[in-house]
Amino acid sequence: MDIQYVIDDYSCLMYMMSYVSKPEFEMTQFLNGVIQEVKKSNVNERDEMKQIMQAYAKHREVSAQESVARTCSLPLKKCSRSVVFIQTDDDALKMSLPMSRLQSMAPDDENVWMSGLPEKYANRPRTPEFERMCLAEFASEYRILYSRQTESKNAIPLLNNMGYIQKRTRGKPAIIRYPRFSEKKQPEKFYSRLLKLYFPHRSNDDLKNTKYPTSEQFYKSGGKHGFAVRPIVTFNKKRYESHGKTMERALEQIEQQGPLINAWNTFAPEVEVDRLECVAQRQSRHDTDENEMDIVPDYQVSGSSSGAMPAIIAPKLSPDFVRKMYQSLNETQASIFYAVREWCFKLVWSHCPEQFFYFVSGGAGCGKSHVIKCIYEEATKILHQLPRFRDQADMSYPAVLLTAFTGTAAFNISGKTLHSLLKLPKSLKPPYQGLGNALDEVRASLSNAEILVIDEISMVSKDLFAYIHWRLQQIKGNKKPFGGMSILAVGDFYQLPPLGKAKPLCVYEDNVLDLWKDYFHMVNLTEIMRQKDDHSFAEVLNRIRVKQKTDSFEANDKALLTQAIHDIKDCPSNVLHIYATNKEVDKHNSATVTALHSDIINIQAEDHRKDPQTGEMVLLADMMKGNKRDLPDNIQAAPGVRVMIIRNLDVEDGLVNGTFGTITNIVTTTQDGPKTESHWTYAGQSKFWANISQKNTRILRQPGIY
Repeated sequence: MDIQYVIDDYSCLMYMMSYVSKPEFEMTQFLNGVIQEVKKSNVNERDEMKQIMQAYAKHREVSAQESVARTCSLPLKKCSRSVVFIQTDDDALKMSLPMSRLQSMAPDDENVWMSGLPEKYANRPRTPEFERMCLAEFASEYRILYSRQTESKNAIPLLNNMGYIQKRTRGKPAIIRYPRFSEKKQPEKFYSRLLKLYFPHRSNDDLKNTKYPTSEQFYKSGGKHGFAVRPIVTFNKKRYESHGKTMERALEQIEQQGPLINAWNTFAPEVEVDRLECVAQRQSRHDTDENEMDIVPDYQVSGSSSGAMPAIIAPKLSPDFVRKMYQSLNETQASIFYAVREWCFKLVWSHCPEQFFYFVSGGAGCGKSHVIKCIYEEATKILHQLPRFRDQADMSYPAVLLTAFTGTAAFNISGKTLHSLLKLPKSLKPPYQGLGNALDEVRASLSNAEILVIDEISMVSKDLFAYIHWRLQQIKGNKKPFGGMSILAVGDFYQLPPLGKAKPLCVYEDNVLDLWKDYFHMVNLTEIMRQKDDHSFAEVLNRIRVKQKTDSFEANDKALLTQAIHDIKDCPSNVLHIYATNKEVDKHNSATVTALHSDIINIQAEDHRKDPQTGEMVLLADMMKGNKRDLPDNIQAAPGVRVMIIRNLDVEDGLVNGTFGTITNIVTTTQDGPKTESHWTYAGQSKFWANISQKNTRILRQPGIY
């Protein structure tokens, strides 16, 4: 068994090909000696070749498996797709009709050649689908039927009794082959091949005219039905020759320089040496009970982690549900939806549209998240028609990126946090920190992305926005704003501002890179969609949203709000209370827990520090001194107490900052020091438990399972 560690598709392919085509120096030297000896003997060319073949057959080393396969005439290769050759040369070799048919034909009949794929294509049905179809697509997507196959219910008749065709299995188009010509040496044949393969036509007369008599002129300047020839050919060519120039350059390099000997070693010639040196330098260590680690969620490394980019899984919605989503859009929501939709179609049609920068704003309940979901579903469906998506077997690479500043907002839209997706550093101060060795990994994962959606844009600072701009430029290798990607920003600047002293994007500052003022266009949602049954209360909330502290309340608004005001003593103790400071919050929580629960347990925090030698998290004897933003040194817990996560643990599973739960059981042990384990359940949406992955079951347990 030959096992080799590889990290990407190219390395895997290179390893297999270098293994299959590895040089056999001993056999080469032996055959050279045989050839020299044969040339010295007086034998004819036939006997000379026989001696060389016998020497090769007797001295070639073949494995037992290959010997059995060749002896039994077993197929040495299989292909899941058919291969079709398309002849595009006007002087190509043709096969005549059988002699029996030629003898029965009139002497002046010119139809003496058998019909091939080009003739079948010229007589395709006159439907809109086939009229827009080029020869390459016809050969790849349809197969010709013969004899009894023509009786199939899916058979499609061709014009002029030219036979029948049938669409190939979905997802398995045929691989097309065609002759290649040099653009410099044979320009007429080169452009004639492009036109015949990728320009829809019925005969060769459609590929030239009196104004443009040559194929090159017709390709560069010609048109048909008001459409230029070149964009149509370029669009169809991308589907079948997306890597054509790269392959031609590689073949030319091989022809000029010859193949590299042991090319696999050029990838990482010193990897094995480095590995052995690391093994020699590594200190042997033995795990002891003193160094046994507890579960520390912020630092725990999953055993199944591969170090690769996290999968970006799109939310799967049924077609009926998506259709209802589209139908529920109001006029303003539909305007931004169809603007993005039209842009996606232009991109698919190779019209090269300019990137867009839209800012969707509006108060609470105006349907901003609903617009995100609709745009994501429609844009993803359209952009998957791009040729590069057809070339890749893995369709999980996203075309639209859903992101947000906080984990809670990212989970609500089934997206990622900006820091997680773009691997942003904690400190956003200049100078810009590149991705380094992680660039290829991130670039491969986001290679197909065309649109970036940012929710909660009010919490994005100018430093973070500039970092996103620079990061996308590095990933895309494009100096345009945001690397050429289109941006859809969603949020409300009346809501939470950026952390710290940073100002929101809508506030202009001197000497600060401002990407907001120069590029983004605002779309304001005003119609309330969430509280349709209580418009009066929703309208009051929106008026408070834009109200200044010095403005007085209207009489109607004040009367409505007065109905909801109660004395704090009359409020139930188990409902959520909101205070202005953390000190008041801590005081209220401590008093509530003490009043409602008797079996209270004080849980002391355990601080861990990474050991520089072993790389593991080691428990410290004393707690570290921190600031107010750190976790508390002591918390009170009891069965029935409500808790909330204040750190992002796993955005995909919904373990994000702000998630509520209730403690259902507490297990304490005293062996080797005090230790407390809490089991808690989530008191939110049912989809939360459907998303909990196996790696987090040690942290959360659903009722009735543990």
